[in-house]
Amino acid sequence: MRPGNILGAAVTLLCGFLLSGGAAEAAEIQGTISTTLVIFEDSKLVGDVICTTTDSPCLEFGASHIKLRLNGFTMTGPANPPDNCRPNSGPPFADAIVAVDKEHIQILGPGLVQKFSRHGVFVVRGTQVTLKHLTSHHNCFSGLLMNELRDSKIEENVSARNAIASGSTPCGGNCLVNSHNNRIRRNEFSGNGSAVSPAGPAGSDFGVGLLFGSSGNVLEENGIGGNVNGILLHPTAVGNVIRRNVIAGNPPIQVAATFGPAVGADIHDLSPAGANTFDENLCITYLGAGPAPCPNIPKFAGHRNNSKGSKGGGDGDDDDDDSDDDDE
Repeated sequence: MRPGNILGAAVTLLCGFLLSGGAAEAAEIQGTISTTLVIFEDSKLVGDVICTTTDSPCLEFGASHIKLRLNGFTMTGPANPPDNCRPNSGPPFADAIVAVDKEHIQILGPGLVQKFSRHGVFVVRGTQVTLKHLTSHHNCFSGLLMNELRDSKIEENVSARNAIASGSTPCGGNCLVNSHNNRIRRNEFSGNGSAVSPAGPAGSDFGVGLLFGSSGNVLEENGIGGNVNGILLHPTAVGNVIRRNVIAGNPPIQVAATFGPAVGADIHDLSPAGANTFDENLCITYLGAGPAPCPNIPKFAGHRNNSKGSKGGGDGDDDDDDSDDDDE
């Protein structure tokens, strides 16, 4: 092995690289990426990354059981949303980070992904995935899009100001499509979504969405504010638990004043009454079949990220579960 460039991309792989089948086994990454970089082993950013790819991902997982660490650096894409955005339907996947059909992968911050032509992070048919401490900001569509994700953890991330170009395919800050038995905990979802959806009703974008049969998911201790809707549940989303979240200020006053007070709500629930469980959320507004869980001001208000001080003392798993991602 020797230092060099991969497929014309000005990517510094300080530990060397192996050129194989149009992909690379990378350890350390920085610089400009002009062709998708596929990783096959634990990898990390050692500097900021500029991605000029417009019809393919910037980074893609080529194997299961590996980690990508952003290591405090920034990945910046070629878009300036809503300009230079790609259609949000099928390939090409012009996203920052993509993983398809992978298990036991980890995407770990701190780090920032911003200004990508589609999604910040796109995971398809993933199992036991960990996404933690990442900030996804000002991307054209979803900050974090999970399609058929199972048994995974999305924890302590920030997804803000995404989906301004979502249009006819609203999918907000964190979109979970047909995803099951995941834990979405202690994240911040702020300022996500477009209020105008040409192919659907206004106000169908959101901070967090459980869509198309998503079930068995637990959303807890998240901060969700300033989105077109706070949480959106599709009619077929059942058996999910939404507890101890602060869900307030959705939609922001500017959106409500422009599009009307019914454009969105803290909780926009299209599922049948009783299909999902709402417990101890701080929320003000509700659209749904009821009985309405909002307005509700529980005793834990102001202590969302300290479940030991909240009623019930949490679920007995309040440590940060860092044993699997702090081994360097």
